[in-house]
Order: sequence, then C-alpha cells, then structure tokens
Amino acid sequence: MSGMADASNVRHDTIIVPERMGQAEVTALAERKAQAQVGDDDTVAFLHLHGSRPVSGEHATEVEWRYSYQVIPASGTAADTAG
Repeated sequence: MSGMADASNVRHDTIIVPERMGQAEVTALAERKAQAQVGDDDTVAFLHLHGSRPVSGEHATEVEWRYSYQVIPASGTAADTAG
C-alpha cells in the first residue's frame, strides 16, 4: 500500500533551456523550478531527466527537457526515518 502512496507524489514537468546548457545545469534549474511548485515545507527528491527535444526559440535553438520528481510532504513518512 505504501508503494501506491509514493506513486501519487511523483510529478512530471518540462523545462526549456538553451541548447548549450549541460545536464548538470538543467538538473539544477529543474530542481529549483520543482521546489517553487511544491509547498515550502515539502521536499523535492529523486529528480530525473527523461530526455530532450529541440524547440525553436527567439534567439537560438533551445531544448525542452522532460523530467519527473517525487514530492516528500513535510509530515510524510520520510521525515520519520531522518535523524
């Protein structure tokens, strides 16, 4: 049953970045974007990039990355195991 609860906390999103940006930078930006979309006390964990596709942007070719992450609520079971 706990496995199903975990799955409900997985979210998917996309982020568009310049083509020259490396995966580490993309991951950092995606983590910031994800954290901004969850509650202040909630934690973003296990962010994973799934792949990218080129999109035409204003200035140059940009890349749209797909990613997923898990949201751990502040009152969630993960907090019980910390410390």
